[in-house]
Amino acid sequence: MVVKRFRFAHLCFIALITLVFAVTSPQKAVALEFLSFGTGSPAGTYYFIGAGFSSMINNNVSGVRVTAESTAASTENARLMIRGEMDMGLACMGTLGDLKKQGLDVDKIRIIAVGHSSDTHWIVRKDSGIKSIYDFEGKTIGVGPAGSATLNIWAKNHPEAGWDMPFSKFKPKYISFSEVTRGLRDKTIDAGIIAAGAPLASVMEIARDIPIELLDMEPECLAKVRAKYSNVIPLVIPAGTYHGIDHDVHTYCLPQVWFCRKDLSEDVVYEMIKTVYENDEDRNAIHPMAKMYTVENAFKGANTVPVGFHPGAVKYYKEKGVWDKREQMYE
Repeated sequence: MVVKRFRFAHLCFIALITLVFAVTSPQKAVALEFLSFGTGSPAGTYYFIGAGFSSMINNNVSGVRVTAESTAASTENARLMIRGEMDMGLACMGTLGDLKKQGLDVDKIRIIAVGHSSDTHWIVRKDSGIKSIYDFEGKTIGVGPAGSATLNIWAKNHPEAGWDMPFSKFKPKYISFSEVTRGLRDKTIDAGIIAAGAPLASVMEIARDIPIELLDMEPECLAKVRAKYSNVIPLVIPAGTYHGIDHDVHTYCLPQVWFCRKDLSEDVVYEMIKTVYENDEDRNAIHPMAKMYTVENAFKGANTVPVGFHPGAVKYYKEKGVWDKREQMYE
């Protein structure tokens, strides 16, 4: 009996010592790399895609924690990456070209992938009397927030190129997508632009609240825009996409790009893009436009961007056997 008690006490002592060492021994810390992902207005496609990708990366890539940040979108995201204040983000394909013309060092940025498109929605109240961008002269127009491609590309460049409607001919209001729909409801603006992937929840909501119209882009005007900006792609928003609009809307879109800082780790970028491309179910549940992030779309229009692909992305595309075929996939 004494021997048994001794053995029991001995086992208890060993167990206690083991527990003490488990609690007090220094644990090997797992270093986390914190990354920021620039998106856009919470009412737009950028926000949904950026937040969704961030969540996918956090759930599948070890050692990385990504935070999606709401910004003024395209131009602001690019400027922040150039300054080293943001790690990656979404931007319109023409953004870096414009910034390069302004003298900024865009070579600090690299492409991860070309993905969804931003679809042009010029919105008016049905009773506004505005039938075309030609009618914008003297009107108050919601042109997107400062720092957005909506402002710097769609509102400043395209009306002048296609309709001879320079920015100086109308009264701009620098407002977000959600403020555009509010302004149309309140009649504080005459028209507004939302450049994001259809169908848009914010446009669906206002179409149910008040009668609206989406402006058709005249073919000859769109041809002029495309002659100057080669990344502009004709698009039809089908009838019935939005309540009360029972006809096809002939408009256009611009490809959108997932960019990152040049100095991000090759392994991290490789793992991030692999996660997004190879988890179809999770990716496609984010937003209808997230489905466009596929290997087949990864290079569309990329030859018009003044920077190359990140080595981590190149590694993945080579692994998938498409890197050497990319020139065939630019269109």
